[in-house]
Amino acid sequence: MLAMLAFTACSSNSDDAGSSNDRQVWTVTLQASMGDAATLRTLSEGSDNALIAEFAENDEVVVVDADGSTIVGTLKAQVAGASTTLTGDLDATSLSVGEVVTLRYLSATANYDGQVGTLAGISANQNYAEGTLTVSTTSPLTFTSNSVNLTSKQSITKFTFSVKVKTFGIAATGLVQSIATNGVQTIGAVTGTLATSSKDVYVALRNKESGSKTYSFTIQDESGNWYIFTKNANLENGKNYTASVTLSDKLPALTNSSAVGTIGVVGGLPAIAISGNKAVALMNAGALCPEHYGKYYTFANLSSLGLPTGWHVPTQAELNALVVKTNAWVTQNGVAGRQYTIVTGKTLFFPAAGYDNDFAQDWTDVTTLGYYWSLTSADTNYGYCYSFSSDSNNTNSHDKADGLSVRPFHNL
Repeated sequence: MLAMLAFTACSSNSDDAGSSNDRQVWTVTLQASMGDAATLRTLSEGSDNALIAEFAENDEVVVVDADGSTIVGTLKAQVAGASTTLTGDLDATSLSVGEVVTLRYLSATANYDGQVGTLAGISANQNYAEGTLTVSTTSPLTFTSNSVNLTSKQSITKFTFSVKVKTFGIAATGLVQSIATNGVQTIGAVTGTLATSSKDVYVALRNKESGSKTYSFTIQDESGNWYIFTKNANLENGKNYTASVTLSDKLPALTNSSAVGTIGVVGGLPAIAISGNKAVALMNAGALCPEHYGKYYTFANLSSLGLPTGWHVPTQAELNALVVKTNAWVTQNGVAGRQYTIVTGKTLFFPAAGYDNDFAQDWTDVTTLGYYWSLTSADTNYGYCYSFSSDSNNTNSHDKADGLSVRPFHNL
């Protein structure tokens, strides 16, 4: 999106702003127009699979400093349309001449997880573009250029499946799951659940680096059938694609006569049969593909997870039987974790999801350690869990107040 901008700046009195440290707040007005190829909201489809974009009234462009640690302010679209005026107050107190600030649209953060599979959903939640400006003066706040080029930072693909899709998980090396306020990117899986099952599914994907990738898909259709497949693609951020996908090889049903290493579905979840006439889910509880971290649970939650019929949180003994199998620290589709070889060519992956300290959304050891609850209590304050790092794995104990991952087991 090429936005032609005219800047005007006015000083905001320090006392009026309620500041005791001489804040330099300036009102900045930008005259912006959008090109047809932009991928900003509101999105609609044009010819040749192009996406046409318009600003919605009150859309926000967030401005952050050079290292991404400080939000300088926000600019709002004054009217809807392809051309609009962006206006807002920017705080130049922490800025310096020559510093490059970043303009982020739709917000200072981005989360590609939990998509709803529609173009409108991407427009409202996952749409993401960036542009930069260089500070010319800080009092008043001006920039070296009166124009900025906001470019889309994701590809958008319209998948047309041969069946109606309900949920999806997509993983690939370098696929971005989320972007923090400071610009740090979390690599992982992108997932989604459709409110209404559909053959047409729109997905926003952001790759940390360009080039051909192998994308791994885990798909559930409206009838509860699961499909796992991979496709190679060279998707570029800022471009839009269409793809037709035939889903024919649905996972078979697992039974108590299934051979060890058989991958299939039992009780509604994709799983692999292991020794002892048991099955282990291919995904964490709350996850939609093997590389997805899923949800975190305290020990007190374990009796009320709402797992499908027949599934349970494993006991310490069940975990002990698993951790003695051949295993190795690997990176699967860009996600670090531990991989168990059940039989030759058939493996089970546990992502290193860390834990939620005191169950306060304080995620710790993510990408470096994994912690998975068992149902066995150690004492009043601790429960047994399976834990691993890059060089070790064992059953251990952990504070019951922390949030850990859960990998469901099934007695076939």
